[in-house]
Amino acid sequence: MRSLKFLAVLPFAVASAFAGWEYSLVTNGAYYVEHEVKTGDEHFSAPSGPYDGLEALTRLDAKYTIPTPLGDHWLLSGADVELWGSLELSPVTLRPMVEVDFTPVPFLVFGAGASIGSGWNVLGFEGLTKYDFETQDYENLTPFTHYFYDLWASATFQFDTGALIEGDWSHVVMVASYKLFYEALTGVDDGDIWQWQESARKANGLQYSFTGVLGYQMPMTLNMVGLMLEMEGHLDKDDYGPVAQSFDGDFTTTAISALTSFKLSDKNSLTVLYTFERERSYSQLHDDEDQEPLLHVTGGEWSFYRVALSWKHKF
Repeated sequence: MRSLKFLAVLPFAVASAFAGWEYSLVTNGAYYVEHEVKTGDEHFSAPSGPYDGLEALTRLDAKYTIPTPLGDHWLLSGADVELWGSLELSPVTLRPMVEVDFTPVPFLVFGAGASIGSGWNVLGFEGLTKYDFETQDYENLTPFTHYFYDLWASATFQFDTGALIEGDWSHVVMVASYKLFYEALTGVDDGDIWQWQESARKANGLQYSFTGVLGYQMPMTLNMVGLMLEMEGHLDKDDYGPVAQSFDGDFTTTAISALTSFKLSDKNSLTVLYTFERERSYSQLHDDEDQEPLLHVTGGEWSFYRVALSWKHKF
């Protein structure tokens, strides 16, 4: 689920690091809203129904922090390395993950990581499938014979005006993160299209994502309000093989979200997103999303996409 791992740590981004282990459980959920499919160039599509799907997953995180002070200056004395190990479980997938984050100064974080997992299909929910161009349908894959994996490197700038201005009400939080990642499915050819965790129209290849957050943090239960911008796409449209041109393989998906975060207690936080998203718009109307890889992309379609929640419990 895009960005929700990122969101789970946002309310604590300005907290002081300490040496040792920290454990947390993050549970994410999303409610998707149906919208009317239109054709043409850039346009907005209004909701056409109350429901278009659900998504849920939970993740157990273990983090070990190693202080690595680079000097006596306050900008350098708090440098640290964080080692992450995570196990993610959804109703249709299982995935372990590892990550290393290095914070040389309070406002910069460099990260790298990897994950691998497999999935299954049950009760109409599809964790792992491959697209068949002839039948125009996603075909089930045998669990644990095909594996989803990704490798990534990221750089994050984060700043809290509370570091310069004293007071409980002086915290304007700014975060900008760029991530370069390679995502693929084993046992398929380059140019094949597949689905992972109910997210369709994927293809093996090198991709990028950008996440920006502007928020205001407050000393109350409603801990933060803000806006989030997300952009993601393939660097090479040829990752989509025979439909690279017609499907616009390097299309940039864009999402803008209103963000609210609640500090329920010292150990519990809840983040809620209300998201509008820009996805591909096609040259002809269609009733089945499975037809989309064979349609001609003509622009972008904005819609109210989802309401997403991320609950974090720190042990």
